[in-house]
Amino acid sequence: MWDKAQRHDGSYGRDDFSWQEQDNEYRCPQGHVLHTTGKVTNANTVIYRSRNTDCAHCPDKQRCCPNTPHRKIARSIYEKSRDVARRIATTPAYLQSRKDRKKVEMLFAHLKRILKLDRLRLRGLSGAHDEFLLAATAQNLRRLAKLRWKPPPNETLMVPI
Repeated sequence: MWDKAQRHDGSYGRDDFSWQEQDNEYRCPQGHVLHTTGKVTNANTVIYRSRNTDCAHCPDKQRCCPNTPHRKIARSIYEKSRDVARRIATTPAYLQSRKDRKKVEMLFAHLKRILKLDRLRLRGLSGAHDEFLLAATAQNLRRLAKLRWKPPPNETLMVPI
């Protein structure tokens, strides 16, 4: 999941604003409220806006919204689920599963690119099973050969003079 809410220019990001679920509003670090009309845009986003008058006299205006008259925050209607995914992404079990998933994905990429298994040529479920089994066997044999291979000993050739 890509989270593009963080800013890298020193201004406030979405995490600097507190979400008030019971009131369905954000609060800025100065305590001002960001309201919404409730209208869903782009099929899954709700926009929260502050008032121009709140931002005009705010001491943190340059850190909050330096280029606009007021602050605006987009919130997904699936934000609860996104929060759960963000929490899971920080666990050690998730990091391990991501490592394991990468290993498997690399093997599938190798099957597709090197062994040309970009499409199945045999018909039916049993044909697909057989073709995939042959490709996986070839891949395992290649890996085994790389593991078992030892370089030849360095022997100097005796050349008669």
